[in-house]
Amino acid sequence: MFDFDEMYRELGRMPQRAEKALVAYGKTVAADLQRKAQEERPWTDRTAHARQRMKGYCKVTDTGIRIYLAHGVNYGAQLEFGHEEKYAIIYPTLKKEAPAVIKSCWKMIGGMK
Repeated sequence: MFDFDEMYRELGRMPQRAEKALVAYGKTVAADLQRKAQEERPWTDRTAHARQRMKGYCKVTDTGIRIYLAHGVNYGAQLEFGHEEKYAIIYPTLKKEAPAVIKSCWKMIGGMK
C-alpha cells in the first residue's frame, strides 16, 4: 500500500528533536484513533469491556515510529475476524485514517529538511 523505504531513510537523517516531534504527533494520532474506534464500534456494548480496553499507543522501534490500535480483551480477535467481520473496527479505522496520517508525517519530515 505504501512504500516506507524513503521515509525510513529520511527518519534516519533527522535529529533527535524531530523524532520527539513525530512521537508526540504519533501519541496524538493514537489517542484519536482509539477515540474514533471506541465511538464508531459496530457492536452493541454488553459489558463495555471491549470498548473500554481498546488502546491506541505510539512506540519508537528499531525501524522508526509505530502507531498501534489494539483490543484489550481476549475476544478482540473474534470481534475483528468472526461473524464475517461484521464487528471489525481496528482495520477499518486504520484503513480510513492511515492516508491522512502518512500525509501529515511527510509534511512534518519535509518541513524539517
